[in-house]
Amino acid sequence: MTAMKDPKARSDFWTRMAEVHPRRSLTLFACGTALGLGIAAYGLFTAAGTRTYGVPAEDVALVNGRHILRSDFVAQTELETTKTFDQTTKEERLKVLNEMIAEELLVQRGLEMDLAASDAEVRAAQVGGVQAQVDADVLAQQPSDEQLRSYFDAHRDKYAAEGIMALRDFVIQPDETVSADEAMTKAKEAAEAFRKGRDSEDVLATFGLKDSGRIDRGDLFDFAVRVKLSPALYGAAAKLATHQASEPIMEAGAVHVLMMEKRQAPPSKTFEETRDAVLQDFRKDEQTRVEDGNLKYLLNKADVQLAPEFR
Repeated sequence: MTAMKDPKARSDFWTRMAEVHPRRSLTLFACGTALGLGIAAYGLFTAAGTRTYGVPAEDVALVNGRHILRSDFVAQTELETTKTFDQTTKEERLKVLNEMIAEELLVQRGLEMDLAASDAEVRAAQVGGVQAQVDADVLAQQPSDEQLRSYFDAHRDKYAAEGIMALRDFVIQPDETVSADEAMTKAKEAAEAFRKGRDSEDVLATFGLKDSGRIDRGDLFDFAVRVKLSPALYGAAAKLATHQASEPIMEAGAVHVLMMEKRQAPPSKTFEETRDAVLQDFRKDEQTRVEDGNLKYLLNKADVQLAPEFR
């Protein structure tokens, strides 16, 4: 205190204070900043009438920042009450709103818990929801008759009525007594004999063939034959007319030869007769196309790493 009373000491003190000192400047600046922020925060949270509710006009509520749209609320209210929205009471509207808020909270909780990773039903519903979004544009569009006719012309076989077949499926099994080449030769000879008019039972006995047992005797609709034969065998049978035979076909270690005893080709239907079915199939194919395109896009963006055995 004595030193500060000395005029010379006081003069030296103020001289030092007037000098620029970096550390002291930063300390005073920090203190001033903290004090200013504290005063501003106190004023912000204590001033009367300054609280605002930021619910947009198109929403009826915000739940953790997620929107509940007013249009969805109106539609849900009318659905639950079976009345127009104007006819509903405040109590009915509040009941629906509380249900929607509860649903949103549960949905958000499910996302936090990542339920789709552990619950098969949630996962399936989520996949279905994404696919439905992708398909929405396709389902909303109405294809023109020109598009449908073009689709019909490219898939006429799908819209033909069922034909009738009386078909024999004969086989020769190569073994220690009959080589594969010999079995193929016998099958070719049997097919040629049938084409020249010999009876299928005669051919069966003459060339040492056996009935495969897959096809019942007599007239059968095409679908009944289709479910009994492999795609390769049915494809060959569908091309045969009455008293025609297929070329030998090797399948599952046996040589097959198909002999058509009677063929009534499936009658074709007109576009007008099948328009509804064509529309459904057209939309289904379009859905598959856009879904495949969406999946390809997602795969191109994704980082997918495979185990060594699948690379």
